[in-house]
Amino acid sequence: MMRFSLTLLILAVPMAALAQTKDHAPTALPSSSRLRQDSPRSESWTYAKPGLKLGSYRKMMIAPTIVYSGPDAQFDDVDRADRQKYARMVTDALRSELAKSFTVVDSGAGADTLRIRVTLLGADTTKKGIATATRVTPMGLASNAVRSIAGKEGRFTGSLLLALELHDGRSNVLQFAAVRRRSPDALDIPATLSTTETVKAIAQSLAKDIRERLVAAAGN
Repeated sequence: MMRFSLTLLILAVPMAALAQTKDHAPTALPSSSRLRQDSPRSESWTYAKPGLKLGSYRKMMIAPTIVYSGPDAQFDDVDRADRQKYARMVTDALRSELAKSFTVVDSGAGADTLRIRVTLLGADTTKKGIATATRVTPMGLASNAVRSIAGKEGRFTGSLLLALELHDGRSNVLQFAAVRRRSPDALDIPATLSTTETVKAIAQSLAKDIRERLVAAAGN
Protein backbone atom coordinates (compact mmCIF):
# COMPACT_ATOMS: atom_id res chain seq x y z
CA MET A 1 0.00 0.00 0.00
CA MET A 2 2.83 2.41 0.82
CA ARG A 3 4.43 1.87 -2.59
CA PHE A 4 1.05 2.34 -4.27
CA SER A 5 0.46 5.60 -2.41
CA LEU A 6 3.88 6.96 -3.24
CA THR A 7 3.52 5.97 -6.86
CA LEU A 8 0.75 8.57 -6.93
CA LEU A 9 2.95 11.17 -5.31
CA ILE A 10 3.42 13.32 -8.37
CA LEU A 11 1.20 11.34 -10.66
CA ALA A 12 -0.50 12.93 -13.63
CA VAL A 13 -2.03 11.24 -16.64
CA PRO A 14 0.84 10.79 -19.15
CA MET A 15 0.65 13.16 -22.09
CA ALA A 16 1.79 12.78 -25.66
CA ALA A 17 5.27 14.29 -25.73
CA LEU A 18 8.82 13.78 -26.94
CA ALA A 19 10.03 10.21 -26.90
CA GLN A 20 12.83 10.36 -24.34
CA THR A 21 10.97 9.50 -21.15
CA LYS A 22 8.73 7.11 -23.05
CA ASP A 23 11.78 5.13 -24.19
CA HIS A 24 14.07 5.45 -21.20
CA ALA A 25 14.41 7.26 -17.89
CA PRO A 26 16.32 10.58 -18.01
CA THR A 27 19.87 9.47 -18.59
CA ALA A 28 21.64 12.09 -16.45
CA LEU A 29 19.31 11.80 -13.45
CA PRO A 30 21.18 10.31 -10.44
CA SER A 31 18.43 7.75 -9.82
CA SER A 32 18.04 6.82 -13.49
CA SER A 33 19.43 3.30 -13.21
CA ARG A 34 16.94 2.41 -10.46
CA LEU A 35 13.82 3.79 -12.11
CA ARG A 36 11.40 1.36 -13.71
CA GLN A 37 8.69 2.35 -16.16
CA ASP A 38 5.20 1.95 -14.71
CA SER A 39 3.61 1.09 -18.05
CA PRO A 40 5.00 0.77 -21.59
CA ARG A 41 5.48 4.02 -23.52
CA SER A 42 4.48 6.17 -20.57
CA GLU A 43 6.30 9.11 -18.98
CA SER A 44 5.84 7.51 -15.59
CA TRP A 45 8.91 6.01 -13.87
CA THR A 46 9.22 4.94 -10.23
CA TYR A 47 11.66 3.55 -7.66
CA ALA A 48 10.86 2.76 -4.02
CA LYS A 49 13.41 1.35 -1.59
CA PRO A 50 12.40 -2.15 -0.44
CA GLY A 51 10.56 -1.89 2.86
CA LEU A 52 10.12 1.84 2.38
CA LYS A 53 9.01 3.68 5.54
CA LEU A 54 8.71 7.45 5.58
CA GLY A 55 6.74 7.80 8.80
CA SER A 56 9.79 8.56 10.96
CA TYR A 57 10.74 11.75 9.11
CA ARG A 58 9.72 14.94 10.88
CA LYS A 59 12.14 17.40 9.28
CA MET A 60 12.34 18.27 5.59
CA MET A 61 15.44 19.59 3.88
CA ILE A 62 14.40 20.96 0.50
CA ALA A 63 17.21 21.31 -2.01
CA PRO A 64 16.90 24.02 -4.68
CA THR A 65 15.12 22.63 -7.72
CA ILE A 66 17.61 21.62 -10.40
CA VAL A 67 17.20 22.50 -14.06
CA TYR A 68 18.10 19.34 -15.92
CA SER A 69 20.88 19.68 -18.50
CA GLY A 70 21.05 16.10 -19.76
CA PRO A 71 20.98 15.30 -23.49
CA ASP A 72 17.31 14.30 -23.26
CA ALA A 73 16.07 17.50 -21.59
CA GLN A 74 12.76 18.76 -22.99
CA PHE A 75 12.86 22.57 -23.09
CA ASP A 76 12.40 23.24 -26.79
CA ASP A 77 10.42 26.50 -26.43
CA VAL A 78 11.64 27.67 -23.03
CA ASP A 79 14.69 29.89 -22.64
CA ARG A 80 17.25 29.45 -19.88
CA ALA A 81 16.05 32.41 -17.80
CA ASP A 82 12.51 31.03 -17.70
CA ARG A 83 13.75 27.56 -16.81
CA GLN A 84 15.50 28.99 -13.76
CA LYS A 85 12.44 31.05 -12.84
CA TYR A 86 10.19 27.99 -13.01
CA ALA A 87 12.65 26.00 -10.88
CA ARG A 88 12.59 28.70 -8.19
CA MET A 89 8.79 28.68 -8.23
CA VAL A 90 8.77 24.94 -7.52
CA THR A 91 11.27 25.32 -4.68
CA ASP A 92 9.34 28.18 -3.09
CA ALA A 93 6.06 26.28 -3.29
CA LEU A 94 7.60 23.21 -1.65
CA ARG A 95 9.11 25.18 1.22
CA SER A 96 5.91 27.12 1.86
CA GLU A 97 3.62 24.09 1.70
CA LEU A 98 5.74 21.59 3.66
CA ALA A 99 6.25 24.13 6.45
CA LYS A 100 2.54 23.72 7.22
CA SER A 101 3.11 20.20 8.57
CA PHE A 102 6.84 19.71 9.08
CA THR A 103 9.95 21.50 10.28
CA VAL A 104 11.78 22.74 7.20
CA VAL A 105 15.56 22.91 7.70
CA ASP A 106 18.37 24.27 5.56
CA SER A 107 20.97 21.81 6.79
CA GLY A 108 21.40 18.90 9.12
CA ALA A 109 21.84 15.16 8.94
CA GLY A 110 19.52 13.85 11.61
CA ALA A 111 17.86 10.46 11.43
CA ASP A 112 14.48 12.21 11.25
CA THR A 113 15.41 14.40 8.25
CA LEU A 114 14.27 13.70 4.70
CA ARG A 115 16.08 15.45 1.87
CA ILE A 116 13.80 16.37 -1.01
CA ARG A 117 15.13 17.20 -4.43
CA VAL A 118 13.05 18.05 -7.50
CA THR A 119 14.57 18.23 -10.96
CA LEU A 120 12.87 20.14 -13.75
CA LEU A 121 13.34 17.86 -16.75
CA GLY A 122 11.27 19.75 -19.30
CA ALA A 123 8.50 22.24 -19.87
CA ASP A 124 5.82 22.83 -22.48
CA THR A 125 4.48 26.35 -22.88
CA THR A 126 0.88 27.49 -22.61
CA LYS A 127 -0.70 28.90 -25.77
CA LYS A 128 -1.67 32.24 -24.25
CA GLY A 129 -5.11 33.44 -25.28
CA ILE A 130 -6.04 30.25 -27.10
CA ALA A 131 -5.90 28.16 -23.93
CA THR A 132 -8.17 30.60 -22.09
CA ALA A 133 -10.57 30.89 -25.02
CA THR A 134 -11.14 27.14 -25.05
CA ARG A 135 -12.43 27.36 -21.44
CA VAL A 136 -14.95 30.19 -21.82
CA THR A 137 -17.07 28.99 -24.76
CA PRO A 138 -19.86 26.53 -23.89
CA MET A 139 -18.40 23.83 -26.14
CA GLY A 140 -14.87 24.39 -24.86
CA LEU A 141 -16.00 24.39 -21.25
CA ALA A 142 -17.86 21.13 -21.72
CA SER A 143 -14.87 19.54 -23.45
CA ASN A 144 -12.48 20.58 -20.72
CA ALA A 145 -14.93 19.49 -18.01
CA VAL A 146 -14.82 15.99 -19.48
CA ARG A 147 -11.01 16.14 -19.57
CA SER A 148 -10.93 17.33 -15.96
CA ILE A 149 -13.10 14.44 -14.78
CA ALA A 150 -10.85 12.03 -16.68
CA GLY A 151 -7.73 13.57 -15.11
CA LYS A 152 -6.43 14.79 -18.46
CA GLU A 153 -4.67 18.04 -19.24
CA GLY A 154 -6.55 21.00 -20.69
CA ARG A 155 -6.16 21.91 -24.34
CA PHE A 156 -3.31 24.29 -25.27
CA THR A 157 -2.12 24.40 -21.64
CA GLY A 158 1.51 23.76 -20.80
CA SER A 159 3.04 21.17 -18.50
CA LEU A 160 6.17 20.32 -16.56
CA LEU A 161 8.17 17.10 -16.66
CA LEU A 162 9.53 16.59 -13.16
CA ALA A 163 11.64 14.17 -11.17
CA LEU A 164 11.31 13.76 -7.40
CA GLU A 165 14.07 12.13 -5.35
CA LEU A 166 13.86 11.54 -1.60
CA HIS A 167 17.03 10.73 0.37
CA ASP A 168 17.63 9.91 4.01
CA GLY A 169 19.23 12.99 5.55
CA ARG A 170 21.82 11.02 7.51
CA SER A 171 22.81 8.11 5.25
CA ASN A 172 22.00 9.80 1.91
CA VAL A 173 20.38 6.53 0.81
CA LEU A 174 17.74 6.98 -1.87
CA GLN A 175 14.30 6.22 -0.46
CA PHE A 176 12.02 7.03 -3.36
CA ALA A 177 12.23 8.49 -6.87
CA ALA A 178 9.68 9.20 -9.57
CA VAL A 179 9.40 10.92 -12.94
CA ARG A 180 6.03 12.36 -13.92
CA ARG A 181 4.54 14.96 -16.25
CA ARG A 182 2.14 17.34 -14.54
CA SER A 183 -0.31 19.91 -15.83
CA PRO A 184 -3.00 22.03 -14.14
CA ASP A 185 -6.58 20.87 -13.86
CA ALA A 186 -8.34 21.30 -17.20
CA LEU A 187 -10.85 23.70 -15.61
CA ASP A 188 -8.23 25.91 -13.93
CA ILE A 189 -8.79 29.06 -16.00
CA PRO A 190 -6.20 31.28 -14.21
CA ALA A 191 -3.54 28.68 -15.09
CA THR A 192 -4.23 29.29 -18.81
CA LEU A 193 -3.33 33.00 -18.74
CA SER A 194 0.41 32.43 -19.25
CA THR A 195 3.07 29.77 -18.90
CA THR A 196 4.14 31.38 -15.62
CA GLU A 197 0.61 30.97 -14.24
CA THR A 198 0.59 27.38 -15.48
CA VAL A 199 3.83 26.66 -13.65
CA LYS A 200 2.51 28.37 -10.52
CA ALA A 201 -0.53 26.10 -10.48
CA ILE A 202 1.59 22.99 -11.07
CA ALA A 203 4.09 23.94 -8.35
CA GLN A 204 1.35 24.52 -5.81
CA SER A 205 -0.48 21.27 -6.57
CA LEU A 206 2.79 19.32 -6.57
CA ALA A 207 3.79 20.71 -3.19
CA LYS A 208 0.34 20.03 -1.75
CA ASP A 209 0.38 16.43 -3.00
CA ILE A 210 3.83 15.78 -1.54
CA ARG A 211 2.87 17.24 1.83
CA GLU A 212 -0.34 15.22 2.01
CA ARG A 213 1.42 11.96 1.11
CA LEU A 214 4.13 12.56 3.71
CA VAL A 215 1.56 13.45 6.36
CA ALA A 216 -0.32 10.24 5.53
CA ALA A 217 2.92 8.26 5.81
CA ALA A 218 3.66 9.83 9.19
CA GLY A 219 0.25 8.74 10.41
CA ASN A 220 0.74 5.08 9.49
